[in-house]
Amino acid sequence: MIVLVEDEDSNRQTMVRALRKTGYAVKDFSRAADAIEYMSKEGNVVLVITDLIMPEIDGLDLLREVKKLNPDIAVLMVTGHGSVDTAVEAMKKGAEDYLTKPIELNELRKRVGNIVEKKLLKREVETLRERLGEFKFENIIGKSALMKEIFKQIKMVAPTRSSVLLIGESGTGKELIANAIHENSPRKDERFMPINCAALPFEILESELFGHEKGSFTGAIGRKLGKFEIADKGTLFFDEVDSLPLEIQVKLLRALEEREFMRVGGVETIRIDTRIIAATKIDLEKKIEEGTFRSDLYYRLKVVTIRIPPLRERREDIPLLINHFLKRFSDENGRTVSVRLSSEAMLALMEHEWEGNVREVRNLIESTIVLTEKDEIGFEDLPEEYRRKDVKDLGSDKTDKTIYEIEKEAIIKTLEKTGGNKTRAAEMLGMALRTLHRKLKDYEKD
Repeated sequence: MIVLVEDEDSNRQTMVRALRKTGYAVKDFSRAADAIEYMSKEGNVVLVITDLIMPEIDGLDLLREVKKLNPDIAVLMVTGHGSVDTAVEAMKKGAEDYLTKPIELNELRKRVGNIVEKKLLKREVETLRERLGEFKFENIIGKSALMKEIFKQIKMVAPTRSSVLLIGESGTGKELIANAIHENSPRKDERFMPINCAALPFEILESELFGHEKGSFTGAIGRKLGKFEIADKGTLFFDEVDSLPLEIQVKLLRALEEREFMRVGGVETIRIDTRIIAATKIDLEKKIEEGTFRSDLYYRLKVVTIRIPPLRERREDIPLLINHFLKRFSDENGRTVSVRLSSEAMLALMEHEWEGNVREVRNLIESTIVLTEKDEIGFEDLPEEYRRKDVKDLGSDKTDKTIYEIEKEAIIKTLEKTGGNKTRAAEMLGMALRTLHRKLKDYEKD
């Protein structure tokens, strides 16, 4: 539901007609007080469009009241050219966007569409979080069937003390998932300690894991506690476990089986209760055949195995990730409006292979926001490697297509890919299902 507040009858009626024709449910008011009363009883309001200058209660006052009622309701401020500074101030106080008079109806529909779809997408994520109960999955973004299965596996394995092996390509979020297992376990109040096995040479790695005694080697000027001791009662995460030297593998296997070890140069046996989560992007069974990884350690680590799918296998999560990072990096870079993505740019990114997975999405969105002052990232703003010509032209050599024609062909092409499944097509396009239905009805009139 959209609430529209405008004291000038002709302007209000024109905007109402334009929005309803587009398919939105709109409730309009000439007085802000009446709109506030309505919203205090109606819980399905997504967006409030309000004039800035109004008698009795102006747009800024209405903004404050809306945020008191529900901070999640977006506010689009409408203002004259002489009040732009005030509108910008309103955005600093929580307004989503602003438009200047005279209102250009196509621009109104465009801004409303962006705001509503972003809010509905956010609600979908929150609904998914609620269905998952009180479990913590911060920064793990996904609503695809594959990711729902990952969430289910995390919930099942987290309360246990079993070792877990995470298998997935670079950038798929293995450390995030390891941390989620820890945060949802009885060990959550103890340390979660990651260690990158490929980043340290053998001499340092052994000491980092098991600690050392004073004088055990040159430079050992005192006793040092290793990660196993520091993470006692907590979780130790071995990233790139395939890089462990064989000598370390022997000592790690004993620590896992006996739950005890000795520091480098020490004689004292130290008992520990540290949970192990390991991660790899390499086929460990192949490394076993090559003689570079111990089979007994492999089977000790893979008590539970979770395979993390690459992003290209769960493309419906791409719009969620893009919008998540757009908001995050807009906020971090002090943008008064969250940067958005054009339909054409979104389609191009949906077609990309994402060999770097989620990490690549994150880096692309951050760099694009830093390097542009625009509020909307278009196809032409993407780096060259993300601008495939067949996506731009959508199977045509014509370069004079309107945005309407480009979007129409993108939707039709996506529907063909999904075999006519509108729900999946909407997810792939990063579009609300209701919006897709509305656009398809419009195409029937062409």
